[in-house]
Amino acid sequence: MGKITFGLVFLAITVMALYEFYSLTLAAGSAPFVSLSLVTGSFLFVLTFLSSSGLSGHNMLILALPVMMSIFITALYSGKNDVIRDMAVSLLGIMYIALPLSTMNYLAFPAWNHSGYTHRILLGILTMVWINDTGAYLVGMSIGRNRLMESISPKKSWEGAIGGAVLTLVSAWWLNGIMGILDRSDWLVLAMIVSVFGVFGDLTESLLKRGAGLKDSGTLIPGHGGILDRIDSVLFVMPLSLVYLLIIKT
Repeated sequence: MGKITFGLVFLAITVMALYEFYSLTLAAGSAPFVSLSLVTGSFLFVLTFLSSSGLSGHNMLILALPVMMSIFITALYSGKNDVIRDMAVSLLGIMYIALPLSTMNYLAFPAWNHSGYTHRILLGILTMVWINDTGAYLVGMSIGRNRLMESISPKKSWEGAIGGAVLTLVSAWWLNGIMGILDRSDWLVLAMIVSVFGVFGDLTESLLKRGAGLKDSGTLIPGHGGILDRIDSVLFVMPLSLVYLLIIKT
């Protein structure tokens, strides 16, 4: 539906995911600066949107630094005893969620496409993430025997991870004909990034939920948990996909 819709949708996702992350940390006993961190993460997303789309110069990104420093300044007047942990958790949410989602802007407005908006790269990567998750679930439920990391996520298996990877690689071959914009070899490399690092993203969120003693990050999506449960793989996949494409396209 266009770049403005894209920006608004993923800005909303950024805010919701950040809120769920800080809810997890509150359940784990931390007391981050939630409101300020939500504003900071949102500001980072908006800055990168404006910069990547050409609506503002790249030098505007420097504004992210003083905004992030506001967390330290707020801590000075908080009167909290465990202020180091609370500052660290506040910044962790921005690094873990807002920064990776902000990199999506540079995939939506690729420099090698003269910063013109395209949904094709993002939609292709998201499709592979969904196929990888679904394939891993179906294969794991069918023939999964060897646990991938039982202490963190008891249901995930090596068989499921391999099955999801195979289906993702097949989908990359198919996506090349539908999405275009990238070479088939690029789609295959992105599929490998999804297959490997999507699993790490999933396990990382499982670790956070285990630390908080919660099954899901939220209740936004009935039967599926929160928004963070749906984008945990994306948080690892998008930045690494951007790194790969910047290396081969510049």
